[in-house]
Amino acid sequence: MKNTVIEALLNSPHSDGDKLPSVRQLMQFLHAASGTVQSALRELSNRGFIYTDPGKGCFWGKRKSVELPIQPSAQGELQEKFFADVRSGYFSLQSALPSQKELALRYRVSISRMRQFLKDIQQRGMLEREGKSRYFFPKQEEHAETEILFITRSTEWGAYNPVSEREMEFLKSVYRTGAEKNLKLRLLGFNEDTETFVDRNGNVKQLNEYPSVVGAFVSTLLMQKPFRILSKLQNVKFPISVWWEHAANLLPASFLKKEDWAFFNSTFGKNPGKAVGKYLLQKGIKKVLYVSPYHASSWSKDRLKGLEESGLEVISKADAKFASPWDFRQLELETGPKHTIDLRAKNHEKSILRELVKDVSEVDAWVTVNDETAALLLELEEEGALSQIPYMVGFDNSVDSYLLRLDSFEFNTEVLVSQMFYHLELGKNDPFKSHRIREISGKVVEK
Repeated sequence: MKNTVIEALLNSPHSDGDKLPSVRQLMQFLHAASGTVQSALRELSNRGFIYTDPGKGCFWGKRKSVELPIQPSAQGELQEKFFADVRSGYFSLQSALPSQKELALRYRVSISRMRQFLKDIQQRGMLEREGKSRYFFPKQEEHAETEILFITRSTEWGAYNPVSEREMEFLKSVYRTGAEKNLKLRLLGFNEDTETFVDRNGNVKQLNEYPSVVGAFVSTLLMQKPFRILSKLQNVKFPISVWWEHAANLLPASFLKKEDWAFFNSTFGKNPGKAVGKYLLQKGIKKVLYVSPYHASSWSKDRLKGLEESGLEVISKADAKFASPWDFRQLELETGPKHTIDLRAKNHEKSILRELVKDVSEVDAWVTVNDETAALLLELEEEGALSQIPYMVGFDNSVDSYLLRLDSFEFNTEVLVSQMFYHLELGKNDPFKSHRIREISGKVVEK
């Protein structure tokens, strides 16, 4: 139908500078939906046949270049702040933007400057607007049920076992959002040892066996060699959204520059540590103890750096032999019976923590690398192995954090999934595609 609208417009008599009929008129003339007409107009604009003059309509030909009255430096600063909010998930991509007055207050600019900025990025196809209503982000035309690949790590026989609450939240959010969007998710595992794709029945599959797929959702969580799956996908012709659960500096720029690819992160980097630091400073806390038995990992080091850069005075008590709770469990898997793995791993962690914090200076609060570490420290306190712990905050906002009444940083999984779907829907037309990882911000949840 979109192609029909485009063909009808191109075949109609017109000259450069002529105004096109309004969206409403085209809907009536061509018996098409609003989204279909707008999609057709966007494509004509992208191909250079027409241009849009906000408040006036669409015109044939190319726009004459005009000097904007806003100073480039001020415009650039406003744009960077706005795009940072988009990448962090501050705005919902499914809802209208706040009013121009609210946006002007947020960015501390005049309403006239905010109005001009919004018009400018609308002309560049990054926002849409109907009449004088609020601006909203571009949306893909709705289709009948569409097939999306959802790829995770798996065994060579297709088994997949989530190992953390955050991973389960990610899965539920993907399934729920896919259903809401009328998308059919085709589950596919990737085994790193054999470098093969495997369906959930254990059958080895090739990507060309899925001709109806229009995009792929990829989770790299706990993949030890994530570049193998990226390499396997690099020649596909559909958009890809990757949950990159690894350090940002490990991702080659060549993948970030791929036109239809977008990478998303909510865990790694210094931002979570900075957010916790800012939260503590607002509570009047200035000196903290940072405790981590996983300091071989980049995420533990990044959280420490974030705390330090927030302005807190930080004393670090960290052990760098292990990189995650998973490492403790893998070690115990090799040294004893399977039915006591979790208990032995927990006791091993507790022995390390007891040594780390046996001689600590007086501080205002403790910050633990995750909620599991906080829970183990509280167990040691109950057992009498530690003196009374001061106020403590963790990371993950796990179920246990509610049981323990532990304030904890929550990674915004829901916004992460929402933005990943948004990229799949728009692909190369994603107006916020950039050559860097999109970091989704979270917040401390008080108990």
